[in-house]
Amino acid sequence: MPICQNCGREWTWKQTIKTLFKLKCPHCGERQYETAASRWKNGMFTMIWLVIFTPIVSFLDVSMPGAVIVGSILILIQLGIHPFNLKLSNEFEPYW
Repeated sequence: MPICQNCGREWTWKQTIKTLFKLKCPHCGERQYETAASRWKNGMFTMIWLVIFTPIVSFLDVSMPGAVIVGSILILIQLGIHPFNLKLSNEFEPYW
């Protein structure tokens, strides 16, 4: 689980999901940023889902509604796992 770099308190899974898009610490209220390494890791994890999902859907000739349902399930799984891989920083870190 992520730990606020300002106050040092660990966020719960529920707190992380609630603040996923603004990343404001629920304890001290300070803005936090996802580290470049964490963004890279979560981005690669998402790409792996896409690389696996696309050929399987094509190969198995899954209908469009079926593909949307499976894709939605994979997105929910990714959102559920994201808080466990999230690392925080006080400053925005560029990828390079």
